[in-house]
Amino acid sequence: LSMSLGAFTLRSAVRVNSALLASRVSPRINVPLRAATTLNDGANKTHDHSPHFKFERYFAAGMMPLIPAAYFVHGPVMDAALTIALTLHIHWGIQGVIADYARPFVIGDAAAKAARASAYLITALLLAGLLHFNTNDVGITKAFEMVFSL
Repeated sequence: LSMSLGAFTLRSAVRVNSALLASRVSPRINVPLRAATTLNDGANKTHDHSPHFKFERYFAAGMMPLIPAAYFVHGPVMDAALTIALTLHIHWGIQGVIADYARPFVIGDAAAKAARASAYLITALLLAGLLHFNTNDVGITKAFEMVFSL
């Protein structure tokens, strides 16, 4: 038994030694790993967007009392405040979706530019439509009251 145990450890040592020699002799494949910050994903990495993100969160939190207040307070001032708040909130949401899913390396440069331009087009149409509804019809707050009275 001691003879086979000695032979086993000797074989193990020879295998380890030959594996070490083979690893020294065999060519190594050096593949440089790219850091996530060097990936060119179309986003501008030189700007810090955290203040804008914080402002969006505070703005969204500030909108929370505006929605119930719009149910009780009617008039052109409340309609204008609600129109501007909703338009900004929706615009920032659309921009976030486009920034996440319409990157140039995913859909191409032309489609990414078209997606970014469409965000502004949608925002402009939304703002124009809401302002038209406020001035030429009953307004957003009165429309909400009419819908909830059904």
